[in-house]
Amino acid sequence: MTAALNARRDDVPEELKSSIDSLTDTLRAVAAPETKPQERGAVTESAEALASTLGVISDDSTPGEVRDQLTALVKQVTAAMDAGQDPDVAEEDGSRLFVVAKWTTSALDTIAARKTPQRTGEQLATIVENVNYSMEKTKGAGETGRAGVAVGASIGFLIGPNPPQDSTGSNTAATSSPAEESGNDSEDPTDVGGSSEKVSQYMRRASDPDSSQEERSEALREMRKHTARMKDEQRKAAAAQEEPNAALGEAAEVCVTAIFGTVSERKLSKELEDLTPQSWDTTGVKDFWRARAEGNEVLDVRAFLRNEVNTHAPFEVGALVVDLARMVPLRDLPSTVGIKPTSYCKQAAKYLEENEVSAGDWAAGDDY
Repeated sequence: MTAALNARRDDVPEELKSSIDSLTDTLRAVAAPETKPQERGAVTESAEALASTLGVISDDSTPGEVRDQLTALVKQVTAAMDAGQDPDVAEEDGSRLFVVAKWTTSALDTIAARKTPQRTGEQLATIVENVNYSMEKTKGAGETGRAGVAVGASIGFLIGPNPPQDSTGSNTAATSSPAEESGNDSEDPTDVGGSSEKVSQYMRRASDPDSSQEERSEALREMRKHTARMKDEQRKAAAAQEEPNAALGEAAEVCVTAIFGTVSERKLSKELEDLTPQSWDTTGVKDFWRARAEGNEVLDVRAFLRNEVNTHAPFEVGALVVDLARMVPLRDLPSTVGIKPTSYCKQAAKYLEENEVSAGDWAAGDDY
């Protein structure tokens, strides 16, 4: 990946060369053996998206206005990712910052695509700029850091293969979204984009070091109010999703991996203590990072322990889903893992309910 970035370096505007250098440094830093696999993966995915965007910026056929917009976004995202390398950043905050970078950079191709509805492109650009500004200034900490994850959870819905139409009825031919986030309807009866954009604007104000304490406090109050509204819109969008055509094992794999990606290891370790092998509990888990289905009864869970050993163990699907449903109730799923992964969690719970295994309120249909 560093070679690909260096190859782009000679073709981009001078003002982006330092951003490429910063991103290359971040990639080298996360290559260290002590780095959590999920964090390394998030940085790599972000770098791939940024490299693709650099290609668009370097393309002579790209309109000047689009080039300027993408240049500003690349600079802001790389600045946020660089902030995540600060040794003073708490482990949980750093993980939050990098997952937000991964989600927001996944929107760059859609922002650049010429057929993207204008309003969708504007909303996404505003979200990417503001959220990463806030994550840079706060280093992923506090209320604004948590709000960044909630806003990021909207992006997969907005960049799906059929993004919401604008007033002209035009649709996009933008890049596909991450697999677990694809599949929204082209007619959006919710206001996921607008409400997420509004939260991002208050996030920025709340973390602006040039604002007064009074201004930041007022922005935080508004951010809380609009975050609650955004989460309602995310729930509406999740309720409107079609059930995925997935067996229990596949549904559980998507759901569990999504939860591993955003819920802290501290919380996971505590809540899953009854399921994890004794050796994991003794050593401590640094990163629950992936689940792979082995049929419909077992998930192979991969973990990175605090002694820097990668390991894995079989977990019974029903028991794991039940514990996670207790940890993340249905109403919190869309803003925690994203709108489409929520449908997989609900599908897994539905299968379990049919076998008289209750996964909290996940099988409660659309009753959020």
